[in-house]
Amino acid sequence: MSIFNNYLAVDWSANSKPKIGADSIWLAWLSNTCELSFFNPRTRFDALDLIKRLLKESDGRVLAGFDFPFGYPKTFFDDLGLVKWSDFWAELFERVKDSTNNNNNRFEVANYFNSLFPNSGPFWGHPMPNNGRYINIPFKKPVGYGCFLPNEKRSIEALIKSTKTVWQLNGAGSVGGQALLGIPILESLRKSVSTSIWPFESHISKVVCAEIYPSMYKIENTESIKDANQVKAVVKRLHALDVKGELDQIMSIPSKLKGSECTHEGWILGAVN
Repeated sequence: MSIFNNYLAVDWSANSKPKIGADSIWLAWLSNTCELSFFNPRTRFDALDLIKRLLKESDGRVLAGFDFPFGYPKTFFDDLGLVKWSDFWAELFERVKDSTNNNNNRFEVANYFNSLFPNSGPFWGHPMPNNGRYINIPFKKPVGYGCFLPNEKRSIEALIKSTKTVWQLNGAGSVGGQALLGIPILESLRKSVSTSIWPFESHISKVVCAEIYPSMYKIENTESIKDANQVKAVVKRLHALDVKGELDQIMSIPSKLKGSECTHEGWILGAVN
């Protein structure tokens, strides 16, 4: 028996200007009538408004997957004196400034957190030219992770080798900027829609948000844009697993994870330890 009625997959973006097409925000929505819809909002503000509308108007429960990290290595929290995931989410919500035209301060935020450590890092990879704006962000990956810096990888990133770390802000495939700009969006959702964040919270609310990694799924190139193919593959796979009664079992994996993965780091939905 299915535990969800609708499925949403979001391919996020840290673009600093409005953009559509390739390498922008893409959403796939698979409704309880098995109707598939694509959306390609120009900005993160447009995406948030759209997501809120879809969730509020949906008939039944929704599983919403987002392709950016939901957490950070536990040692990062220890270094900052933060107790759990929601503490950092709340701080990001206050510090990150994202405008209606996608202009944002993600590098300034990373620069601030890096300033709390005695050595360069843990965030790295700034745009060029820098002109001294981000004096605490090294251009290349720093040394010292796990020593005088937090661990480089979350447990899930150590398991799935092809994933990028949360610390890389710039460059091909980087997800650090997406996380810094995405987590405040989810925090906003939590304030307006009955939402739980998996695996940090139970998956019994109307809307459950989970971290996804589209590269885990078989991608069929039926759409002209790669991002559209990826989110389509995710919602179809989640629906198929739910129909077979396997999704509930997959979402019960927190009982088998380490404590830090459910309190600080997060986990990718569908990954098996």
